[in-house]
Amino acid sequence: MKIQKGSIFLLIVFIFFLTGCGQGDVFTSVQDGEKSDSGSQTEAEHIIKSSEDAAETNIYVYVCGHVNQPGVYQLSKDSRICDAITLAGGITEDGNGEVLNQAEHMTDGQTLYVPGRGEEENKEQTAQDDGLLDINTAGKEEFMTLPGIGEAKADIIIRYREEHGAFQSIEELMNIPGIKEGVFNKIKSSIKVS
Repeated sequence: MKIQKGSIFLLIVFIFFLTGCGQGDVFTSVQDGEKSDSGSQTEAEHIIKSSEDAAETNIYVYVCGHVNQPGVYQLSKDSRICDAITLAGGITEDGNGEVLNQAEHMTDGQTLYVPGRGEEENKEQTAQDDGLLDINTAGKEEFMTLPGIGEAKADIIIRYREEHGAFQSIEELMNIPGIKEGVFNKIKSSIKVS
C-alpha cells in the first residue's frame, strides 16, 4: 500500500509538469511585457515622427519694427506676411504696413521688419545722399552686393544682428565668424551704421 501511494504521488507530480500547469501565466506575462515594450516603442516612434512632421510643416520668423509684440513666431509653412503681423499683435499706429506685400509667403528664418510712416522715404534719401549700406537695416540681398559677402555670410550677419541687437560700429562685423580683417577691409568703405 505504501508503495502504491508513493507511486500515485509521483505520477500526479509527473502529470502536473507534463501538462505545463502554471507556465501559461508566465508565458502570458512575458508576452504582455513584450507587447508593452513594443507599444512604448511605437509610441516613441510616433512622437519622433510627429516632431519631424511638425518641423517639415512649420517655420520660424522674426517680426520686428513697428508691431505691438515683436518676437520670433512659429507659423505654418504656407503662412503669409499678414499672418505673421497678426501674431505680432498687429501694426502700431505709427507703423506703415502699406509698403509691405502682406500677401507674400514667409520663409523659415525670415526677418519681417515693419517700417514706420515716412521711414522708407528717409532710408531712400539717406542711401542717395552717401551711397553707403547701413548694416543695421540692410536685408540679405543688399548684403550680397558687398564684395566677399555671399548668401551664407549675409544670413550670418542678419542672425547676429537679430541676436545681439543693432551694430554699434562697422568694426563689430569682425565679431562674426567668417568675417575677419581681410573681408572687412574689402567692405568697410561701403558700409555704415545708423
